[in-house]
Amino acid sequence: MKHIGETIKQIRINKNITQKQMHSVKQSSLAAIEQNKRLPSIEIFLNILRDLDIDMIEFFYIHNNFKLPERDHLFKLFREQKQSLNTEYIYNLKEQYDIYLSKNNDTFIESLNHILDIYLEINKQQTFDIEHEKSFELWDKIADQKVWYHNDIYILTKIFYIFTPEQSEHMISKALKELKKYANYPGIHEFRIAFLLNCSKHYILSNRILESEKHLTEAYNLAEKHQIELLKLTANYLLAYVDYSRGEKKLATSRFEHTVDSFEILNRNLLRDDIIFDWNNFIINNMLNELDLSE
Repeated sequence: MKHIGETIKQIRINKNITQKQMHSVKQSSLAAIEQNKRLPSIEIFLNILRDLDIDMIEFFYIHNNFKLPERDHLFKLFREQKQSLNTEYIYNLKEQYDIYLSKNNDTFIESLNHILDIYLEINKQQTFDIEHEKSFELWDKIADQKVWYHNDIYILTKIFYIFTPEQSEHMISKALKELKKYANYPGIHEFRIAFLLNCSKHYILSNRILESEKHLTEAYNLAEKHQIELLKLTANYLLAYVDYSRGEKKLATSRFEHTVDSFEILNRNLLRDDIIFDWNNFIINNMLNELDLSE
């Protein structure tokens, strides 16, 4: 395996920086590191990266021949799995996870693998009302922690909807509270918005539509503030359910039509077709309920 000293030397030479010009480490120590005679301490390593004007994520990307390390790549593939109903994608991803886990002891990737199993079970039974032993084990482990860290929160945001309403409410509340500690963490705004939208979808599917409003409003405002247009449009569309449930049907229709038109302009035809299908079903079910009440 390539030694990190080689990558340090490669970057340093490419930037036309001599060993003497490295201010944060003695020349003799740097020479030993670059020759693979010693490993730098964390402090020295971070100082070297600062002198090279390279952050840690980019360093290991370069170190891995300008590719994400395998673990980061697997996590990226999980994040890109936007549609849990895509069974073929899930099976392919699980195959890669199983190969990785056969060679590595990695609790986070193992947890993501369990979540993929949950998705497959949901697809099989066509309901979120499922029992999954590993999900309860994940919850029990994280719930006992005084502090939830980023990956803990990420895991729970992917499984909260299969628990009882009381448990899911506790998870949502605690996760949003813990996320405040990560207010300045890279990429956290998109993560928070996506979680708020997932919470809102959970309320809508549970026929608790009005409870979704506060989360949707926050998601919309955050997406607008940070110029994340796709999530802003999604929040706007889901707010149409709230408007309709309040009896504001014209406003609801306006929100829905604006989102459909916007997705079409953005060439997001699959998303456009999904929301049209879901909205039409919602309208039909409400009309049927109104007819039942009038009889």
